[in-house]
Amino acid sequence: MCCFLERARKTGLAAGTVVSGRARRAPLGSRTGAVLPNAGQHSPMQIPSRFRAGATRALALLAASAALTAPSPAAIDVLDAADRDASVSPAVDFYDFAVGGWRKSHPIPADRTSWGSFDELVRRNELRVRTILGSPEQTLAPVGSERRKIGDFYEACNDVAGIEEQGLGGLQPELRSIAAADRSALARLVAHGAEITAEDPPGIAFGSEQDPKAATSVIASVSQGGLTLPNRDYYFAADARSVEIRQAFGKLLRTSFARLGDDPSAAGTEAASVLRVETALARVSKEPGDLRDPYANYHPMSLERLARTAPGFDWHAYFVALGVAPSAFAHIDVNQPAFAAGFASLTRSESLEAWKSYLRWHDVYAADSALPVAFRNARFAFNAVVYGVKAQPPRQRTCANATDAALGFAVGKIYVAAYFPPAARARARAEIGAIRTTLAADIANLGWMSPQTRAAALRKLAKLGTLKVGYPSRWRDYSSLHIERGNFLGDVLAANRFAFSRDAQKIGKPLDRGEWGLTPQTVNAYYDPSMNEIVVPAGILEKPFFDPEADDAVNFGGIGVVIGHEMTHGYDDEGSDFNGDGNLDPIVTKADAARFHARVTCIVNQLDAYKSSVGPRLNGRLDAGEATADLGGLTLSYRAMEAAFAKSGRPAPLGGFTAEQRFYLAYAELWRENQRPQAERAQILGDPHPIARYRVDGTVADAATFDLAFHVKPGDPMYRPPAKRCAIW
Repeated sequence: MCCFLERARKTGLAAGTVVSGRARRAPLGSRTGAVLPNAGQHSPMQIPSRFRAGATRALALLAASAALTAPSPAAIDVLDAADRDASVSPAVDFYDFAVGGWRKSHPIPADRTSWGSFDELVRRNELRVRTILGSPEQTLAPVGSERRKIGDFYEACNDVAGIEEQGLGGLQPELRSIAAADRSALARLVAHGAEITAEDPPGIAFGSEQDPKAATSVIASVSQGGLTLPNRDYYFAADARSVEIRQAFGKLLRTSFARLGDDPSAAGTEAASVLRVETALARVSKEPGDLRDPYANYHPMSLERLARTAPGFDWHAYFVALGVAPSAFAHIDVNQPAFAAGFASLTRSESLEAWKSYLRWHDVYAADSALPVAFRNARFAFNAVVYGVKAQPPRQRTCANATDAALGFAVGKIYVAAYFPPAARARARAEIGAIRTTLAADIANLGWMSPQTRAAALRKLAKLGTLKVGYPSRWRDYSSLHIERGNFLGDVLAANRFAFSRDAQKIGKPLDRGEWGLTPQTVNAYYDPSMNEIVVPAGILEKPFFDPEADDAVNFGGIGVVIGHEMTHGYDDEGSDFNGDGNLDPIVTKADAARFHARVTCIVNQLDAYKSSVGPRLNGRLDAGEATADLGGLTLSYRAMEAAFAKSGRPAPLGGFTAEQRFYLAYAELWRENQRPQAERAQILGDPHPIARYRVDGTVADAATFDLAFHVKPGDPMYRPPAKRCAIW
């Protein structure tokens, strides 16, 4: 699955998308696998479903698309001239021309690792959420109601004095259980660690998964996990930067164990044990790029076969401790068998004391926002080294994000009522309809598709489903989640257990196609090939991505490209492995797949040639999927805009720019960003999305329509000869 933006998984403030270990495509502008302290939205354990469209719905979409065929008479120039740098020619460097002014006038805040359009919108939505959370309507609501749970969780988080007084109280039962255990209890301890850490389980990850070859079924899966650092290579790379990060990690570990009561010698021993265990897990983990192949990460097997594949670990006891009786499922998808085998072997080869240190660490790491300030300060010092962040975020932001993570759909229900008008939903749906119509016409004429592939692709597009735009039709039920004001650590652990249990209970049940994987207030969007659905939350349907007052060119260059990006993921090297029903059943012939891959190789080669400002070149193999979707989204949305203008007439220039120029300027606005060198390096090493500059300059240089719009000529730095241009859609 793919998303337009992805922020990191590790802080509890942000979104990653490794779903049950398979590299599901992340939301749209990703920072996969990175620990980004300023990440604005919390990601769910699983990014789920979409319902199908009937003929009536499809007709409604086509009718709604009429709303896009003419610019509004009231359209205003929403593109700020101050964002541009008039000293730079668009033919020399379009990114600097389009957003150079903004980048010069918007330094990165001290408590952020980057600052860009996504960050601005995340902050705007975060302030709205904080207004909701701090309202008396929540804090004075009846005890046990959703509103009261929201208010109590937020207030408990902001009660820093209470957190100091509570100390490690809520974790002590688990820590005592770890200390008293013998080796026979290790499987149970790993399982309990998964339950209370939710998104970052120790050792190995467990969760529910839509069966890739039986899309209406939900099965159990285990997958690689258990690492603290943002990328496996950090554990053994010999370059100076990786060594520095490992040293910072060691310091974080020693400080944390000292705060748990160890003397300096014991803290050092425990820290060394954790680093040794995680390094061993990293060595048997797949590279991020290898997680994109759905076939290579799908290995259904019985519990008995799992025990033979990964001997040395009591899998039966592990599943029982998770609260999932092994008899409840016929088979388990072991996403990465080599990792499972390596993990199981490590549970025997490493000392029990080393595993106890490792499990204690992960309990503390997952709960640090609810622990005394000394733990939080140590975590901040670590993030400062890894990402260059200069200051800790304000507590209110931390608490807003934590509440959003725990009770996000309850918050979203209030958010939608307050901030998302029905007209915005209708226009966004209309734009999706227009892009889908354009994609259908494109598929009908693609040179790399044979008639057989073309027919399958059109069948899949026809099944794309009822549009998930704004918010779900059915809200999540939090009635079984108990929240207690004045006990924030207990609330965090309860929320983690609730999320884990909710996910595990899906196993063996019919698939819920109405479920959402992102909350309505999230600034993101995604495509899920297993569901064959696109989800566009209300949170991203805001400026600069979507603006009801803007002319159509700006909205096509903004949210239109987002939609096109997600839609083309259904037909890329990963999405095309799934048919219209969501089953792992390729819709392309082998010959057509080869032709597609030859075209993607063009993008890989372009990416490999791009230099970053921090040294490493981009990783074409890792970034190609998202870069391909960027080019696809740009291409489709531009054509949809032209189709709209063909019906209504080409609009006059606005703000001194033609509609075509405004389209490209709006696209660049999406990716205006300043990023700390440390965060940029982490993104290059582990994130499947290119850095912002190349999402703009690298993508538009492949479009002949860009050359026409800005009069780019051979010899200009932005000019790319036709023979070197990549063309997929």
